[in-house]
Amino acid sequence: MMTRKSLLALAILSLLLAGTYPQPTKLIRLTVVNRSGLPVEIGLIGSIINKYNQHTSYYLRLPKNEPRGDTIREFTIFPDKYSMKVYYVELWDPVYGTHCGAASQSVEAYHNVRVVVPVCTIRPPNKGEPSMVKIGGQRQCSKFRPVIPQRKPGC
Repeated sequence: MMTRKSLLALAILSLLLAGTYPQPTKLIRLTVVNRSGLPVEIGLIGSIINKYNQHTSYYLRLPKNEPRGDTIREFTIFPDKYSMKVYYVELWDPVYGTHCGAASQSVEAYHNVRVVVPVCTIRPPNKGEPSMVKIGGQRQCSKFRPVIPQRKPGC
């Protein structure tokens, strides 16, 4: 009799403790397509806090695309809502500065997701299919304006 009660108590206690820090058992595939012509680095910071009281974070690197096609890389990540920041890696020009800045976007990665990174100055014409995320282009602002005093709005 005593062993049955202790086994029942142990089973209930183990079930209660198993749910304290739920670990995602399902992993998803993040496919990144680089069409920018530059090497790209992507930072992902998750919104769920893990058992170590930290947000899940990833830092992904992609080489520049080849002239004949796009660079496609697949990564395995935990499902979460991520804050994504895309960095275009380029050389610093002492006169004009950098051509492309960092682009930020939120990604709900609860299923397999495909991220397309275009040239930094081109905005995608549409959002794409539901499992696709397209990074928005940036407004082109030249930092060196020798003669023309006019500025584009927002620069």
